[in-house]
Amino acid sequence: MHPTAMTPSEDDPVGLCIAGAISPEVAVSRLLLGHVTGDGIAAMLEQRRSEPPTQRWQALATLVEARRPELERLSAEVVRAGSNHALPATDPVAGAAEIASFFDRAVANSPEASVALYSLGDPAILAAATAEILDWLDACGLLHGDADVLDLGCGIGRLATALAPRAGSVLGMDVSEGMLAEARKRCAPWPHVQLAHTTGQDLDGLAARSLDLVLAVDSFPYIVRLGPAVVARHVAGAARALRPGGALVVLNLSYGREAAADVAEARGWAAAHDLVLDVAGERPFALWDGLAFVLRRGG
Repeated sequence: MHPTAMTPSEDDPVGLCIAGAISPEVAVSRLLLGHVTGDGIAAMLEQRRSEPPTQRWQALATLVEARRPELERLSAEVVRAGSNHALPATDPVAGAAEIASFFDRAVANSPEASVALYSLGDPAILAAATAEILDWLDACGLLHGDADVLDLGCGIGRLATALAPRAGSVLGMDVSEGMLAEARKRCAPWPHVQLAHTTGQDLDGLAARSLDLVLAVDSFPYIVRLGPAVVARHVAGAARALRPGGALVVLNLSYGREAAADVAEARGWAAAHDLVLDVAGERPFALWDGLAFVLRRGG
């Protein structure tokens, strides 16, 4: 998605969607996170009916109308969960346990929405977003047939299963046992996909120079919640595990911070671990608004 010259403010998801800055799916998910119900979203759209461009308004209105019952259910679940995903934890161990408990509950309610609320619980939307990520990784030259990959914060295994036909091995790690149980069902056809529980405190168990790609899709914001020391241990562990030519890919580094702050932090990682920051805070996807970072180990 590329914003127009007159992009509305970040607190106006409907306006951002109409302007072409975010997809209808992301706009709806942002409204849900703001505790707006499906009926409330429909009412907001009706108020904006006359705003150009009509085609973008129509795409958003069609999505909301088609998924109204699911939106009401997801809205209730968001309110019930009541978790602020940008709120720093006072204790990293207790914070990781709270995150795990949140995702245990979320995956029981909607596996697809638990890993990407913008999927609105629809497997087809999640599959399309996953395909976008893989296409982008491929275009960046990060996928090859014998690559050993870590999927950090693997959730229900949606990326692990998509990567499986393209990789030599995939290791999926998550703090949530509920997520891992769902991932095990989905990854069962792929014997070279392994799944493991992590405490969320470090990556010390990874062998040096054992991986070609460390992929963290929407998982680093939760590591950031646990504090700078936990972030530093994860980045150090990932850097140590990368082979020459390998890469750490972070899609969304934090929630609630300015993009410039995330770029500055990623530059610090690169300097500290002799990595090259190839992609620094780009938004390469049409369906999802994830902020992309690629840090490569020299060959």
